[in-house]
Amino acid sequence: MKINWKQDYNEEFVCPRCNQIGLKFVGSRSNGKKRFKCFKCKKLVDESHNINLKSFSDNLSETVWYKGKKIADFVCPNSNCQKKDIYFRDYTKGKKHFRCRSCNGIISDSIELNAANISRLGHKNIGVKAFAFEEDDWDLRAICASASKANKRFFADFKEIKLLWFKVLTKQYIHSLCKQDKPITTIQTHLSNLRFFARYLKKKEVESFDKINRDLILDFIVEQHQITGRDGIRHRLGVLRKFFTSGNLHGWFVIKDQDLIRSEDFPRVRKGNPEPLSNKVREAIEKNLHKLPDPLARMWLIGFFTAMRPNEMVLLRKNCLIQEGQNWKIVWSRKRGRSQHEVPITRTIAKVVQEQIDYIEQLWGQDWDDLFCHYQGISESNIEHPRLKPVRKKASVDWNPLKRAIQTLINNLDIKDENGNLAKFSLGLIRPTRLTQLFEQGHDLAVVSAWAGHKRLATTSTFYTHVSCHQIEAETSHIQKALFNAEGRSIHYESLPKSFWENPVAHKVELVGDHINTPIYGYCGLDLNQHCDKFRACYTCGNFVATPEKLPQYTKTRDELRAKELRAKAMGQDVLVEQFGKQADQLDKIIASLQEAA
Repeated sequence: MKINWKQDYNEEFVCPRCNQIGLKFVGSRSNGKKRFKCFKCKKLVDESHNINLKSFSDNLSETVWYKGKKIADFVCPNSNCQKKDIYFRDYTKGKKHFRCRSCNGIISDSIELNAANISRLGHKNIGVKAFAFEEDDWDLRAICASASKANKRFFADFKEIKLLWFKVLTKQYIHSLCKQDKPITTIQTHLSNLRFFARYLKKKEVESFDKINRDLILDFIVEQHQITGRDGIRHRLGVLRKFFTSGNLHGWFVIKDQDLIRSEDFPRVRKGNPEPLSNKVREAIEKNLHKLPDPLARMWLIGFFTAMRPNEMVLLRKNCLIQEGQNWKIVWSRKRGRSQHEVPITRTIAKVVQEQIDYIEQLWGQDWDDLFCHYQGISESNIEHPRLKPVRKKASVDWNPLKRAIQTLINNLDIKDENGNLAKFSLGLIRPTRLTQLFEQGHDLAVVSAWAGHKRLATTSTFYTHVSCHQIEAETSHIQKALFNAEGRSIHYESLPKSFWENPVAHKVELVGDHINTPIYGYCGLDLNQHCDKFRACYTCGNFVATPEKLPQYTKTRDELRAKELRAKAMGQDVLVEQFGKQADQLDKIIASLQEAA
């Protein structure tokens, strides 16, 4: 196909100098290289140095696509964009990919027709292919039991691994994972990362395993870090380390250098407290849940109340609802840890679960064991989703109907966060939002952790419970009051009874008296129902809590006790001398600690 550069590509390329669209073909140099001029910055640009004119031929339409070229009549399919700002991006795996410069979205010209997609779009499962090690296309359902639970991506493709020796090793490793009954997603992740390493070995022309050394791994780390960033290289190295360890143990190869991959090669993991949905956004969603189709609304109610993970929610079974006398609970299998977890539910949530069970059984009877299913026809503009059609498939985590329905609700009702921006939603926000809500409602952290099914409290407190500024302000006054005990030692707010957190006034002691009854100012750290053996001798009790605002009263009381001690000593009243002296000594410790803290 002959190209007329002056007519077909007039001011359509992006100038590498000013980054504006405005390059126009002005002729060719003597060496055949094309020359362009930018009519924005008036600079000349030579093809050989500054313009990537990488082309891709489409045999079907006999069209030549140039990377970075604007497609004049293409419109962005994103309903929130609809701009004519589409550029050709690349051509991979038989599909053309485009980028919209307005919304930065990626658009593909068609779906990839493979066995998994044919099964999903045809609403039927295909038969299990018999396993043969020498073939490059494995049906994982024939090897490992866990693959039978997956609704897609149950094939392992080895065709992209060009080096035969590495392909054999990769097959042996993937086969061992299947025999260990690893989850299908784990197997696919390991295979994907090994394919990246295989491409690198091919590029470096590595002929055998004994050519893999520390220098090669370091070069691979540098290259992958530039391509995938911190998270990507951490995943690559994690899989490679397990691959090397497994291969060495099974005798597939011998690793001479045991430090091929070191712990310091892994980028540091930076995790912080989650940013759950704000109360404003959550309340707006729940207020409008009734506008969604009932099955989608029930997905939110059940998933949010239980705080289950998205991949656990899509695998929830119809037999999850359990009644024990007057009480109800939901029981489900957890993919992470391969254990069962249960949480108590209210009668209202139990009714919602039962309604969903009835809905599924009306659709497919006993032929479908899951509580939820997949849906087609979810609208991006109509929150009632009039074309919604249930599909007898497990709901996808990445393309989940609940995620799309809630985002449609947010977009169409213009639900905004506290900063005035349109709220963003993903299924991963449901779990930390619910756990944070439980924590804010006053539930003990141990209860919240048990609800989440965490083995360690630190996991719950660090990654799933967000402490808001309002909570901090509400607790600050209590924390400031509980500072020192009778020995003048700092005490922690958490060590005091829960009744103290909820109502510190109930623990307040402010007693005024004469003679041996010394005035008392502070708080009692005992449980309210616990017997006190040192009433009116609080300054000598280990459960006494001193507060900084009472420092003047402590100083005045201490001075009065010293004066009483001298008078009692002059009169030979040894018992009173001992009582006054002990209380004054304890107040000395408290005063010193408060003054030092101030």
